[in-house]
Amino acid sequence: MRSVKRKITDMTLDELKGVIHEAIAEDMEVWRETFEIMADSKLMGQIRQADMHRAAGKKGAFVAWDDLKNA
Repeated sequence: MRSVKRKITDMTLDELKGVIHEAIAEDMEVWRETFEIMADSKLMGQIRQADMHRAAGKKGAFVAWDDLKNA
């Protein structure tokens, strides 16, 4: 998205269309990535296994997202 925050009422129609287009493009990229992951049966199996390990309390079998992103 644009780095400068502006009120919608201060935008021209073309500027507003550009903002909407950017938001839709970003959402489409996220969905595209999600579908790629879902189509990868090996990766989905790994995700399911990690979910089962987490649910079973096997802390050494996975890395928590908060720990990973703060590393």
